[in-house]
Amino acid sequence: MDSSKLASLLLSLAYTLFAVFLAIIFVEALPVRLLDPDWILTLSASLVNTVTIPLVGLGLVHVAVHSSSEPRFQLIQRRLGRLATWVALGFFLLLPLLGLLTFLNGQKIDRANAVQKVQIELKAGQIREAVADAQSIKELQRAMVAVEGPQIDAVSLNQPLPQIKKQILTLVSQAQSRFLAQQKGPYSKEYLPVFKQILRISLLSLISGFGFAALAWNPKTNKSLLTSWLDALRSLARALGLTGAKRSSPKWLAAMRKKFELARVKLGRWNRAKQRGRDKNLQTSEREKEIKRRQNERFKLRLREFRNRHK
Repeated sequence: MDSSKLASLLLSLAYTLFAVFLAIIFVEALPVRLLDPDWILTLSASLVNTVTIPLVGLGLVHVAVHSSSEPRFQLIQRRLGRLATWVALGFFLLLPLLGLLTFLNGQKIDRANAVQKVQIELKAGQIREAVADAQSIKELQRAMVAVEGPQIDAVSLNQPLPQIKKQILTLVSQAQSRFLAQQKGPYSKEYLPVFKQILRISLLSLISGFGFAALAWNPKTNKSLLTSWLDALRSLARALGLTGAKRSSPKWLAAMRKKFELARVKLGRWNRAKQRGRDKNLQTSEREKEIKRRQNERFKLRLREFRNRHK
């Protein structure tokens, strides 16, 4: 198989991969709901989960161009390189969109909790009002059926009306407190999988953006988009003086370093003088001990001679 046929085969395979990717994204995008956070999250997950398909296809295009020197393959490479540039920017723009999605998701949960809280407070208020207006047990029973409140059992019918009212109000307060305690905020562990999915999509979209930038080849400059960005960053760093020759230290920093060095030298001298003093005192003490020892020996010798003469 000659190089031209091999390049055509690789190019056909790349087009097939592009078609498969577009078909998957098209099906996942239906029905279109641009303002629905769940739709945006689902579509973003499909994009990052299948992004390897177009990346492999774009790599096959570059292999096909290097396999054949025909101008038509280079033209296709240049056009796909421009398209890859826009795709890379799209993946990078997906990051702030996912940040907005995280914010909207938190707002949605807070709104749902607020609505449920208002509903339970209204319901509790209706029951308390019905309990307060009831003048008899039968009237209280009818009121509880009307507002769908706690029902009075047969055992409680024999109790006084104030005691029955107190039991109902206690049940309402307990139910209201239990409901408020069970409400989950947007950053509770119940919603942790959603935020982990958003983080996963964000990281994969960032990697995918750099991947497309690396494959967005420009035949005129003989560089990829990623290489051009890195060259621009290096030029900016050199212009700001962040690279190259080592910058001299400020005068105040040099003066402070000099003071620290002088203090270190003085401290070393003081420590050495102190050590010499200790050594001198130690030598003096040893000499004094030796003199006392000799004096004691002479005294003992004279005492022995004196005793021997007077025996």
